[in-house]
Amino acid sequence: QDVEDCMAALRAALDTECYDRSRVAVVGGSHGGFLAAHLVGQHPEVFKAACVRNPVTNIASMATATDIPDWTFVEGLGLGQYDGGDGGKQRAPSAEELAVMWQRSPCAHVDKVTAPTLIALGLSDRRG
Repeated sequence: QDVEDCMAALRAALDTECYDRSRVAVVGGSHGGFLAAHLVGQHPEVFKAACVRNPVTNIASMATATDIPDWTFVEGLGLGQYDGGDGGKQRAPSAEELAVMWQRSPCAHVDKVTAPTLIALGLSDRRG
């Protein structure tokens, strides 16, 4: 839903004719980078450039290697899917859940990206 909300806002701005449609870029960091990566992959006809800083690009690969595993379950599977509340123990996602997480990741759309994209990622970032 976030992707389509951003696109609706962008279309409204572009409809004012104050902006050059041939020069639309997207920039975002952290969750904004995740969203920007989704935008450039799902709407390649709109964006001419992108810059993403510390984005999550693959929810599935992040699910067991991050400091925020609950985020991967909520973002990848929906509310109520993370049951790691007892003593800080987290459960590993099933193969089916990993497949859904992949489908909901920006990387699932990488083959459609046409805009030059700068990816800035810190060496110690456990969320990328």
